[in-house]
Amino acid sequence: MSEKFRYRLTTKQKSNIAQNLIDVLEQNASIESRTASFVCNWMLTGPDEKRKAFFDVWDLVLRNFMPNTRPILFRSCSRRKDGIIASFTGRLECARRFSHENGFLLMCDTSEELRYEAQNGRKGEYRHSFYPLVELLRKDDAAEKHIFSEQMRSEYIGEDEYIMRVDVGGMHTFKWYQERRVNL
Repeated sequence: MSEKFRYRLTTKQKSNIAQNLIDVLEQNASIESRTASFVCNWMLTGPDEKRKAFFDVWDLVLRNFMPNTRPILFRSCSRRKDGIIASFTGRLECARRFSHENGFLLMCDTSEELRYEAQNGRKGEYRHSFYPLVELLRKDDAAEKHIFSEQMRSEYIGEDEYIMRVDVGGMHTFKWYQERRVNL
């Protein structure tokens, strides 16, 4: 039997988790246990283990959530895949560490990317939105009763993680460069 992580959700569960993720940041709602489980599973699984259920939930969130902040976001990747939903970071140092200085660096100025969408876009049709996962963790960290473990909060708040759809046309792409030193 395969050792791969299997994560499945019904359509209703996906919808409920997505709505709770949105409500936590828009309406100061409580983080439900199934939502916390979803977030923990997302953060703890590698890229090869992420399945359709994860992407279905994030797709619902990204189409229906317009963030209040507009940070510059970074992503390290070996190949540029347009349209995929992926983790970004607000810290260049995190992107460098994840990349091992190989492959590409994607950079997105979200204030530029969301300028017209925030004015003219309609909920349910957002294409360039992102979800500040770090804000969800900070909210839990500030609460009296925590739903995420101390270790989860302390490790992942520092990564400054955001979920966003890769749009190569709206992002800057750089190639990591390693200076080679020659000893004389």
